[in-house]
Amino acid sequence: MSTGSLPDMSEFAAFADALGGRRARSESVVRQALARVGGRHFADAAADLARVSHELDDTYESLDSAAEELRVQNEALFAARVEVESASALFRNLFELAPTPYLVTNADTHVGYANEAACALLRCSKNALVGKLLVCFVPLNARSAFRAALLRTNQGGAVCTWPTTLTPRGAGGLLHCRMRVRPASASGMQPPLALYWNITEETDEDLF
Repeated sequence: MSTGSLPDMSEFAAFADALGGRRARSESVVRQALARVGGRHFADAAADLARVSHELDDTYESLDSAAEELRVQNEALFAARVEVESASALFRNLFELAPTPYLVTNADTHVGYANEAACALLRCSKNALVGKLLVCFVPLNARSAFRAALLRTNQGGAVCTWPTTLTPRGAGGLLHCRMRVRPASASGMQPPLALYWNITEETDEDLF
């Protein structure tokens, strides 16, 4: 997604400030001229009225420029919004419709996001899965090894891979899987802010 279409709001702010200053000067000239005209003959006030006319013409011209600038800025903002929304929809579909189960959790494995494949793998609706601990789907006798692998992942910065077993809701059996996890964190922050999970089911052929 390009950012070239985004308007330079600092330039527009400077333009608005300049327009405000011009309006104040024009108002001062008009008020002074009207005050002088009030006590003078029309012929004597011709110069003042000419100045008023000139200031009004300049003000109208500036207002026309401001209206055109606002129109251009609004069009640029609308185009930028459409571009951002299109890119957002694209990446959301890339995540949601991926054929491989993807999850995003915090460091403690609380699920924040899950795609459709992950929900199918764990036999859980998205509403039921979000907020749940991923470790809850690991059998009790495998949780110690799972937590040890998770600790190594949280302490590292690269993709970690390890095999484990899962117990999807209502499956009635074990599911042998391979976890591929990447920790993500803000610069210098520990522990990781998020873990990105890619889960693949392993067949008997994969295990031997």
